[in-house]
Parts: sequence; C-alpha cells; structure tokens
Amino acid sequence: MQKPRTPIILAISVLLLPLLVSCSRVQLPARQNLPLPEDVDIANCPPGKVGATFITTMSSEPSSFNPLVIEDAYSNDIVGNMLSGLVDMDPVTQDIIPGLAKSWEISADKKTYTFHLRRGVKWSDGEPLTADDVIFTFDCIYDQRYPNRNEQQFTIAGQHLKYEKIDDYTVRFITPDLYSPFLNDIGVAILPKHSLFASYRDGSLQKQWTVATGINTPDSIPCSGPFKLLSYRPGDRLLMIPNPHYWRADANGQRLPYINLYVVKFVKDTNAELVNFCTGQTEASAISAADVGWVQHAQKTYHFTIYNQGPAASIGFIWFNQNPGRNKKGEPFIPSYRLAWFQDVRFRQAVSYGFNRRGLIDGVFFGRATELHSIISEGNLKWHNPNTPRFDYNPSKAAQLLADMGMKKRNDGNLYDASGNPVEFEILVPSASTTGPQIMTSFKENMKDLGINVKISYIDFGTMMARTGQSFDYDSGIMGFTGGGDPSGGKAIYLSSGRMHLWNPSQKTPATPWEARIDELMSLQEKTFDPARRKTLIDEMQVIFAEQRPLIFLVTPNTYLGLKDKWHNTKKDLRGYLVFKQEELWADPDEKEVRHE
Repeated sequence: MQKPRTPIILAISVLLLPLLVSCSRVQLPARQNLPLPEDVDIANCPPGKVGATFITTMSSEPSSFNPLVIEDAYSNDIVGNMLSGLVDMDPVTQDIIPGLAKSWEISADKKTYTFHLRRGVKWSDGEPLTADDVIFTFDCIYDQRYPNRNEQQFTIAGQHLKYEKIDDYTVRFITPDLYSPFLNDIGVAILPKHSLFASYRDGSLQKQWTVATGINTPDSIPCSGPFKLLSYRPGDRLLMIPNPHYWRADANGQRLPYINLYVVKFVKDTNAELVNFCTGQTEASAISAADVGWVQHAQKTYHFTIYNQGPAASIGFIWFNQNPGRNKKGEPFIPSYRLAWFQDVRFRQAVSYGFNRRGLIDGVFFGRATELHSIISEGNLKWHNPNTPRFDYNPSKAAQLLADMGMKKRNDGNLYDASGNPVEFEILVPSASTTGPQIMTSFKENMKDLGINVKISYIDFGTMMARTGQSFDYDSGIMGFTGGGDPSGGKAIYLSSGRMHLWNPSQKTPATPWEARIDELMSLQEKTFDPARRKTLIDEMQVIFAEQRPLIFLVTPNTYLGLKDKWHNTKKDLRGYLVFKQEELWADPDEKEVRHE
C-alpha cells in the first residue's frame, strides 16, 4: 500500500546539462501569497529562503498519476509529492505524526480511531479538502470495480474497515478486529472527490490521471501535497511547482515548499544519473556501494558531500515462477517438469548454496555490503531477525541437494533431471540496473559450475512487470523491494493472497503449509499491541522465508547519498543518517555553490 509520504530521498538521480539551459527558460507562475489554513502545520525547521530549483533524475518514467493504479516505486515517489495522507512520518524519529489529520483518538478497545482534519485546507485548485474526500477515498479503495493494492491492506480478519463521516472535519474508522499497525497504514493518499466522483460513478476511475493527463492537462490533477504538476514530457522531463494551497508553513508564516521548481529528468539508467551528478548537473543522487570510490573524487570540485546511510532497508533477490496456472490458450505458464524443480525447496536451497555472494560483495561492491539472510533487511533495525538460517556458499551442499532430486551431471558437464530434461532456465533482468549485469555474470558462472545453464534476458522494467505479474510467461527474475518501517506494509508480499507474492501471487487458498503458516503469523501479529510479541511472530515469519527460499536473497549493500552542500534543513535520524523532507529543503537562489571548508 502507499505509506505516509516518505521523508527520505532513497533514490534521486541526475540531469544533463542541456536541461539546465532549458529550465532557465521555463515560465513559472508567480507564487501566490494566499491565506494559510486555520489549522496550518508549522514545520519544526529553521526558516529558509524561497526560490531555488531542485533537479533530479529517474531511470524509469511514471506509469500513471493515479494512486489506485500505480504499483512501482518511481510513480509512487512522484505522486507522493503531490498527494497527502491523514498521517505522515517523522524523518528523524520514524514516528507517525499528523498529516491532513491534525489529531486523533483511539478507543479503549483499540478498534475505533477518530481523526480530526485540519480546518481550512484546500486542494491546489482552491476546493476545500474535507471529510467527504476521506470517505470517497475509501469508497474507491473498496469498490470491486477498481482493484488496487490498498484494498488488501485494509482487509482485516477477512473484513473491510467501517468508516463514517461525523462532520465536515471528523472521520471515524472501526477495525473488525484488533489491528496494531493501523496508524502506520492509514497514511494512504487522499483523493479529491470533486475531481474524480463522476468517473467513480461511471466506472472509468482507473482511466483517470493517466500519463496522457500529465502530458495534456497536468493542471487538472488537484493536489494536497507540497507540489503540483506543471508539465510532463515523456522521454525528457517532468516539472513540479509549489502547491499554492499547501497546508504547511515555517515559523515565519512562509508557506512551504521553499523550492520554486522541482525538476525530474528521465535518463536511461543509473549510470547516466551518476555521471551527471558527478559533474555538478544535479542536486542529489543515490550512490551505489560499487560507485562510491570513483564518485568521491569529484566532491570538492563540484561541492557535494557523500553520506553513508548504512545498510539498505531494501532487499534484492532472485525468484522462480511457481505459478501452476494456465494461459488463455490452456497451456501451463511453464513446463510441468520445470515447475516441479521450482516448487521443490531443495532446488531453491541448492541455488542459494551455489551462489557465491561473498565473492559478489568483494568483487562488485568492494566490501561495502553484507550477505542478505532474511526477507527483512538488517537496515530495518526494529524488525530484522539476525538469527535466520544462513545459506553460505557451499557448492558441495548444493550438488548434494540436486542429486537428492535425481539430477545428475553427464559427460557434457550439464545437469539433467530424472526424466532427462536439461536443467536450465531464463532469468529476466531490468535493463536499467547498473549492478544487474555484474550480479548476473557471477550467478551464471556459479550455476554453470553446478551444471545449470542460465539464459539472461535484459528487458525494460515495465515489460518485466507485465510478464511476471500478468502473463506469467517467465521462468525467473531478479528484483528488489523497498523496505523499512512496519512489516504491515509488506502484506502484499508475505500473504499467499498478495498481489506481490511474486512466485505464486493472489492464491485463493495457501498452496503450501508453510505459506499457510505465514498467513497465520501475519494475522496473529496484527492482533497484538505488545511490541515484543509482535517481534517474536515476525521473527518466525522471517525464519520460514529463509528456510523455504521462495526468494533467493542476494546482498545488503550500504547505501550512500550524495547531496550538494548548498542545501539547508537536512537532519540526522536516530542512527545518525542524513534525512530531509523535500518541502523543507532550501538554498539561497543567488548562491551557486558552497565549497567545502
């Protein structure tokens, strides 16, 4: 589901020099000095100056601007700056804090949540934002005409939430059972009823706010976040400007954001992002552990600093298609003999034992990573279980597991199953990945040592999502999930019925006993408000995933963030890592750079 708008820039990119020239010619509307809402939120940051331009890049373009449709992180990052939720997250403490709701109460039985909305908040088009918008949003989420990732997130004990409007600025939610992560989940983007109700009624809701909308009528998307869409040119750039009715201001009464123009330039891959950041053309960039060494040489020349953000909260993995279904022609998604391999835990464990991840850390990440052993990364300090089973590199153990399955090597050096089928498979790899080719080269060689032939196919991310989530026409893939925060946000992955349960999604009933146990654990942890008990249940879930290996875990690289030194209002979280909110960032518009001392 869409979480409270993330305050940490996890993956920011770069921009080519020609854009700097063209951006200077963009005719921006004058900032309006409109009255602040009655319940304005005063930011806890030193007041700054208005006027700077923030330039980033992305290696993938938005698939939609409609939160009910998008499922990728790239689109979510953009829309997260355009729409707000009832609650937000403090970037320093990671605590849930007020958003569009200024306050809330929880009943003694912990099933009723009453939210009080900020009075006087308006959408970017000037229409009032009220309880009607909140009720409309959940009507959309639960309408079966509009399947979306949020519906499952708000299905508790097999039932939907009850919700009602108390008055124009008060809404009440009642959970059908105890649900401890409720405040963590309720930060879903609120939708404007006045803009979308007609399409909701006539059945065309999911066709609204498409890429075509962004191209042709960007101003038709009312926003409640710090920015609104100014223009979108596919293959080129996306521009956002301040929302004139944003509900946050600084201590001097200056409406946020300080940034006058937010630019996202689209590039083909993260290599282009880094090259441009390292030549001073963009404000910030995520820097992979493999690239830190050469990037840091440009720090003083181009006046930026690289910040070590510690282990990534995200996870990277390889997985095999275990979907037993059939396509429209009645043909199985994958041959039955190959499906049998993938469904056998011994095969998945053998692949894990046969993959030299330590060599990957040394050769690709230059030691700036650790082996990943759990579906929750060690970067998520609160929830990570450090005691899950390990599958360290052991090709002898891998060979024994394969032999136990009846697989044997022949004189040609290739492995064959008991029916004489060569053991081989294709793996899909996102073409924009910078480390993907290196990881896959190592993986392919390791598998060849076991007698397994791997075909690597590089495809664009959109096509990969379609093949792995719609047509199921694939053997295996490599991907990553963003992580961090409460495990409730991973229900779509963990639950057997989940849309992102990649190896066999949207199961009507659990296909295996271990998946049934995961479902049970997720239900149990939702019902307890005892943090220690929740942690015990989540720990067991991680152990099962580690043992069963539906995901072949890769490594946890350290994450690094490069940021130009001219930007102010950055903070350190409880672990000492740099964090910030985009709307609070500011730089003197007349100051070109700030040099290192």
